[in-house]
Parts: sequence; structure tokens; C-alpha cells
Amino acid sequence: YVALVDRPASVQSVLQVAYPVELGVGDPDVIKTRVMNQILGGSFSARMNQNLREKHGYTYGARTQLSSDAIIGNFNASTSVRNEVTDSALFEMISELKRITEEPVSNDELVSAKAYIAGAFGRSLESPQTIASFAVNTARYNLPKDYYSSYLQRLDAVTLADVQAVSKKYIRPDH
Repeated sequence: YVALVDRPASVQSVLQVAYPVELGVGDPDVIKTRVMNQILGGSFSARMNQNLREKHGYTYGARTQLSSDAIIGNFNASTSVRNEVTDSALFEMISELKRITEEPVSNDELVSAKAYIAGAFGRSLESPQTIASFAVNTARYNLPKDYYSSYLQRLDAVTLADVQAVSKKYIRPDH
């Protein structure tokens, strides 16, 4: 489904590629998809932003998000661009979605993504609210008692093959 709204007075186009994914909270793929998304569009240095902002100068920022949920998860790639580059920017977004599914990520990308996620996880532990939400999530979603205490070990175990597999499973550039 494609929605196009022509607004002649607008100076920017908002681009979003979004769809539901079957990814439950606590699913074994959650950490793997987190790593894959970090490489694809989870930060300033990620592929999507580097392509649309740094290489082409189309936007101030482009991001992706892949979220799990108890009912249905979702994928979202988004950016805002100058009107005159709307088609080119959308082409590059779709190209990055295809690239992550077709080309293996590099070991440097994998190591960097895992380090970023581990650092964010460690910083999050400084907040009492995070610790409380871990306890609530463990009970609410019936997660294993060691779900959060073993998070970093499971993160460290993510391989290049895992990233490629979840890319093919959850990223759908043709949809």
C-alpha cells in the first residue's frame, strides 16, 4: 500500500516505509534484529543515514526501527527530504533495504553495532526505572529469569550469519 499526498506548499517530503513483523517480545531473534537494525539505520553512523545524508545530502537524518511486541512488531524506515529529491531518496532507501538482505555485513559493522548496543545497555542500568521495567517485562511477557542478566552474552554470540538470516526474514524491500 502506497499513500502519496501532494501538498504543493510543503517544502519537504516525509518518507516512511513501514510494515508489521511477527516478532514477539523475548523471541530468539530480538537481539539479532537489534544488531541488524543498528547496522541498517539505528544510529547516525548506520548505512541508511550514511547513504541519504552523508553520500547524497538529501536529509538531516534517516533512521530505521524494528520493534518486537506481544501482539505484532513493526519495521519502520523514515526520513524527511527536500521535495525535489523525494524519488531519489526513496530509491536509495529501498536500495539500502535490498543491500542488507543481499550483501553480508562486514565484521567491522558487526563489532561496532554490538559495542554500541552493549554500551547503551550498560548505561541503561544506571536508571532505577530501567531495572524496574526489566522486572515488569520479565513477569508480563513470561521471560526467562536470566533474560536481562544474560543479555550481553547473547548479544556477543550474534554472528554475521545471524544478521544475514534475520535481514532476509524481516526486511522486505519488495513490500
